[in-house]
Amino acid sequence: MSLHKKLAVIPFQERAFVEGTLEQIGDEWIFFDEINEEAFELGELSVELEIFLNGTWMKGILIENTFLYIENDFHYFKDGDRIRYKKSLPHSFKGLIEELSEESYMSFVKTLNSLSYSLYDCVFCNNFLDLLEMRQVKEGMNVMIFDNEEQICVVQHYFSRHKSRTALSAL
Repeated sequence: MSLHKKLAVIPFQERAFVEGTLEQIGDEWIFFDEINEEAFELGELSVELEIFLNGTWMKGILIENTFLYIENDFHYFKDGDRIRYKKSLPHSFKGLIEELSEESYMSFVKTLNSLSYSLYDCVFCNNFLDLLEMRQVKEGMNVMIFDNEEQICVVQHYFSRHKSRTALSAL
């Protein structure tokens, strides 16, 4: 199962989005991150944004850093608009998730969620498996660190994988 499908299986994850408000300063739209109290030019964010309109989040595509294209319509920004964008997962963490079987992935996410952590709380991942790509025997440990802003969780993932001789001869 691909990463996209795996993430879609569990669509709601806490802290998956960075939320904030927009303010026009001079000719630029500035995004103010509510949690981290940081400011970014709108163009530095993802092209896919969501805006809070009429009590719901609406997905849109950022056009020329001045408006969103939403369902065959345009929304021109105004001061105070609430927007959000999806956080990205660390590259090594994405690779590790892709390697997990569907059953292991579901178990992992459910356990994380039961401990009040989200996939999007991953702040560090050492995916040692990537470094062993050419080896016949792959054994080691991966380390993931999650921070839900209240506490930190360290996950150690031990693995042992062996390529069969028939698979090697086919290469």
